[in-house]
Amino acid sequence: MVEVVVEQMTKIFNNKLKALDNVSMTIRDKTFFCLLGPSGSGKTTLMRIIAGLETPTSGRVYFDDEDVTDLTPSERNIAMVFQFPSIYPSLNVYDNIALALRREARGREEEARRVRWAAELLRIEEHLQKRYNQIDLGILQRVSIAKAIVRRAAVYIFDEPLSNLDVKLRESLRSELTRIHKEVGGTFIYVTHDQTEAMAIADRIGVLREGKLQQVGTPEEIFYRPANKFVAYFIGSPTINFLRSRLRIVEGGLYVAVGESFVPLGRSPDPQVLERLRATESLEIAIRPHDIAVSKTPRPHSVGCRVSAVENLGTSLILDLQSGPASFKALADAYFEVEEGDTVYAHLNPERIYVLDPKTEEIIA
Repeated sequence: MVEVVVEQMTKIFNNKLKALDNVSMTIRDKTFFCLLGPSGSGKTTLMRIIAGLETPTSGRVYFDDEDVTDLTPSERNIAMVFQFPSIYPSLNVYDNIALALRREARGREEEARRVRWAAELLRIEEHLQKRYNQIDLGILQRVSIAKAIVRRAAVYIFDEPLSNLDVKLRESLRSELTRIHKEVGGTFIYVTHDQTEAMAIADRIGVLREGKLQQVGTPEEIFYRPANKFVAYFIGSPTINFLRSRLRIVEGGLYVAVGESFVPLGRSPDPQVLERLRATESLEIAIRPHDIAVSKTPRPHSVGCRVSAVENLGTSLILDLQSGPASFKALADAYFEVEEGDTVYAHLNPERIYVLDPKTEEIIA
């Protein structure tokens, strides 16, 4: 298996459309790495360049210390799974999986052993003698994955392989991908626009927007320490709250405005950033709904709010709250008794309030 290094990668289509803009990243050996971003962010273009299916305008790709930028996909030893199952209808499941091994001139005994291993891993042993028209879409996609992992490839690339499955099938296969990765032990690169999917399966995530790399980190780092406003917004459901605010310093403590109230800030920016913020009349803060505790009685530094809407998710409630000019969402337990129009008190976790730079939209505290 290999470490994949992307160095200053730029891709321009038709001399005007910049799909990738100077992207650099390292995908460590044996990592389950997700390329995450909305449609048009450049993630599929980057995946195709890593796979050798697309030629970069500038930049290099390395597998370990080998420059593979000018090598074909077969010379890079890439195994791929696409959005739609890649199956030969004229062959049964066994022969579809075995085809990659036959290209490697393996003996029949090893072929049978490897096919059985992949089939057991994907839980499709009972379908080995069936053909394309005898199995459903979920099983067909499992066959596609088995075709990829049966080989000992340098890198395994998955191009949104679950996007065309229904919710139940997607959840079922998603829960197995981490198990498959641990068994195979290879370097997995997984392309998706679904942040829930990326958070559930990845060791590390690279977030792209409009061809630019926004942040690389573990799911925990991406979620709890987002680099900027876009990452904070794109990751998490319900979506993070953004509020116009202002700063107040009382006896050395930092406070930020939420509606008509001020709440403490748990983290202090460095002195230079603090001076810039002090000179700013207004700033923007962010906090996730699940980091806001809601009660019927006031707590120290809580914010009195009117409930403008209640959304019942079954396991929890999403409350739309209004405090003066500030509107935001909070997550409450399903058994919390509340109705539209009620007054409640919101306590914002001081350690989970993010302060954004008003000019760059970077999170600075």
